[in-house]
Amino acid sequence: MIDPYIAVALQTTVRHVASRDEVERNLKHIGNMIDLVTHICSLELPVRLICLGEGAIQGFVDEIVNMSPPEYAETMATTLPGPETDFLAEKARQKGCFIMGQLKVTLPEFPERFFNAIFILDPNGEIIYKHYKNVVLFVEHSSTPHDVYDEWVKLHGDGLDAFFPVAETEIGNIGGSVGVEGSFPESYRGFALNGAEILYRSSLPEPWVSREIFEVQNRARAMDNTAYMVAPNTGSLIMPGEEGNAPTVIGGALGGRSSIVDYKGHVMADSTIVDDCYVAAEINIDALRNYREQSKFQNWIPYLRSEIYSKLYEQPIWPKNNPNMRHEEAEVVFNKAVANLQKRGTYKKR
Repeated sequence: MIDPYIAVALQTTVRHVASRDEVERNLKHIGNMIDLVTHICSLELPVRLICLGEGAIQGFVDEIVNMSPPEYAETMATTLPGPETDFLAEKARQKGCFIMGQLKVTLPEFPERFFNAIFILDPNGEIIYKHYKNVVLFVEHSSTPHDVYDEWVKLHGDGLDAFFPVAETEIGNIGGSVGVEGSFPESYRGFALNGAEILYRSSLPEPWVSREIFEVQNRARAMDNTAYMVAPNTGSLIMPGEEGNAPTVIGGALGGRSSIVDYKGHVMADSTIVDDCYVAAEINIDALRNYREQSKFQNWIPYLRSEIYSKLYEQPIWPKNNPNMRHEEAEVVFNKAVANLQKRGTYKKR
């Protein structure tokens, strides 16, 4: 039996950073908020899971200034473990909780590349989960396992664990990713088929939050897979001003509207604040497991006709084994993919 507990989606202001040393400002800010939410929310039930938004620690400097991947890998990316997870590991030990977040990291097997990594720290401060984002937009410069597919499969195999890992923990099975990967139902079905009961998805910027795309997708992924969804976004973005000038604070740039959704797709907690805030809700894994065993409706995975769906992906669309790319190179690949879809008849030309 797993006793009910509180999960927190922690939404933080992001201070733009231009060097590794500057991430300390964001970490201290996150640490102060963790102190607050564990104090307040534990008045109801124990806080066992805290989830951070994408960019909460390192910001988005690689995308904003169109850095080359080798430059970002050399000057900004970190490692797992590294100083950032060391800081958060101490918080996990102090609070007796799991902390889930995101960092852009280097891997020794792939020089001059960096990857968008999701991690989980357990209450002992140990890293028990690593997932590397499978899908990125053309403005994102991180490599994906698909970009180094042949080498990745040699190292990790081609099973679900290689691309959709799930952590089996004392508070339930947890897996998930960030950003646009949440726009692909296949990704979260992958986590669910690998055993996930709690899904994690952060973040999206404006204008795709106020258009309710973030909420719709997060609720859909929860409903699709009969799983909880913890969906922290980030809040304001603070960009430094030129020397002697005040910083620019963009209150709505990163969207906000963090939420937690239950396994039936109901929003249990959300916030319209686009600054520092948090949302918290009760997670009841035993109730979820009972529902998965008993429900004949809104419990979709048992009904999957997997053989017929496999035909959808027999032909490649986005090419595998790509070189490092900046905005301009990735846009060329995107345009070729669209042209190929038009040739197939999937898309119609104007």
